[in-house]
Amino acid sequence: MFQYFTDTLPHFLAYFAAALGLAIAFLVLYVLITPHKEFALIREGNSAASIQLTGTFIGFAIPVAVVIGHSVSIPDMLLWGAVAAIVQLVVFFVIARLLFTTISKRIADGCVASGIFVGGFGLGIGILQAACMVP
Repeated sequence: MFQYFTDTLPHFLAYFAAALGLAIAFLVLYVLITPHKEFALIREGNSAASIQLTGTFIGFAIPVAVVIGHSVSIPDMLLWGAVAAIVQLVVFFVIARLLFTTISKRIADGCVASGIFVGGFGLGIGILQAACMVP
């Protein structure tokens, strides 16, 4: 058993490092494209921004976790992880630019309902993505 652990530990570390890198890249890109500044708002105690960003991040992380369990290689996982990221970015674009054009301002103003809506929608779409990414 210990031999199996030492043999597989490098694979775990490689996948985990790749997944963390993908997650950081997603968060950086996401906060750059949203009109409001999530991290600054969270530092100020804005619950709406915290809920929105957390829900969106979980909506990204769930499909990535499923893909890690089913991928054949790290590049395969990164490719499908990029798909998960793109879908989350599109979800925000559709919500904030097409459906509810003032939702970003409402989140910045601390409207928790808006944060829950965006974060919850991102989470729901992420769960659907995860189900669709299993061969």
